[in-house]
Amino acid sequence: MKKRSNLFLSGIYLVVVMVNLLSRYSVEFCDGVRRSIFRVTQFIQGGISSLFPFSVGEILLCLAVFLALGAVLFWSILVAIRTAVRKKNGAFSENGLRLLRFIRSYFMFLLWAAAVVSVIMTINCFALYHCSSFRENYLPGEKREYTVEELALVRDYVVGECNRLAEEMERDQTGNIVYQGDMGERGIEEMKRLGETYPLLSGYYPVPKPFAFSGFFSQQYMMGYYFPFSMEANYNDVMYIANVPATICHELSHVKGFIYEDDANFIGYLACVSSEDTFFRYSGYLSVLDYLNRDLYESLGKSQEAYLSYGQCSPLVVHDNVFLTKEAWAEVEERAVFDTETVKEASRNFLETNLQVNGVEEGIASYGKVVEQLLAYYDGILYE
Repeated sequence: MKKRSNLFLSGIYLVVVMVNLLSRYSVEFCDGVRRSIFRVTQFIQGGISSLFPFSVGEILLCLAVFLALGAVLFWSILVAIRTAVRKKNGAFSENGLRLLRFIRSYFMFLLWAAAVVSVIMTINCFALYHCSSFRENYLPGEKREYTVEELALVRDYVVGECNRLAEEMERDQTGNIVYQGDMGERGIEEMKRLGETYPLLSGYYPVPKPFAFSGFFSQQYMMGYYFPFSMEANYNDVMYIANVPATICHELSHVKGFIYEDDANFIGYLACVSSEDTFFRYSGYLSVLDYLNRDLYESLGKSQEAYLSYGQCSPLVVHDNVFLTKEAWAEVEERAVFDTETVKEASRNFLETNLQVNGVEEGIASYGKVVEQLLAYYDGILYE
């Protein structure tokens, strides 16, 4: 029975390796996974995680750390016991044998848990990195180089919409935006509506949830996170409210199998700017503003004079275009366990490595590729 169990476990790892290898060489295979088994896991896992009011993904991460620490502890104990027995040239006592059996069972449990996680991560994450992009599916026009003038048209259009919508926001006495609705529920509605135009976005969505440790994620400059092993779209509820709608839609796009960050940025943008909700539209335009500003500035040879000749953001937009307010940052720093710069650097290195290992050569810079999708989307709308 034990031998059969070990063979089955080995078989799981072998299949995981084969699927990951195949996914790197076949876009069609990965697209098939996204259209079939991924939609099943997305529905089942998303449905289960939505039953809980808290982030299941964060709990699982904490559990993983606890199990890893347990592995280090038990391995140290195992080495210590064996060393002591060798020195005495003796045999294990009855209690020692019980402890050894327990440690062996613990590590076997870890192997099975890792096998399950490997299967889930392969379907819900790794294979998705090799699927066709949103642009390849729904903006299949011939790719071309866009001019600085065309980039400026898109950028000035977004700036103009931001300036106009900023005036329509409801604000408190400090000038910060307030919103009375349920942003998670609204985000699901916008994504489902978008799915009527783009079928791969149709179907079930899990409930978006705030991080339990939003302060710690703020130190990482993280607005949201997609947990593949719990199929959750989580967002930072400490960050400034204007970021929340676009972030929710961004993370929900990952839940539909669009794992590339530029895809998620663009889908989040589309879901928000096509909404009937003014606040969601404003959040959508704000979400791409910095990418457009940066690309235009660099396209103009980093000439401040040339850059300032184009439309500029109003003071209200400048006020709203922040990650955290000063008050929120002060609270985060006050409660921080680790230094923010250290956490930020560690998080950046991890994210950069993770993206590159999964075939995204640009790493974090790939977030900014949303500008390419915006240029393609507005081709024929803002320019010919």
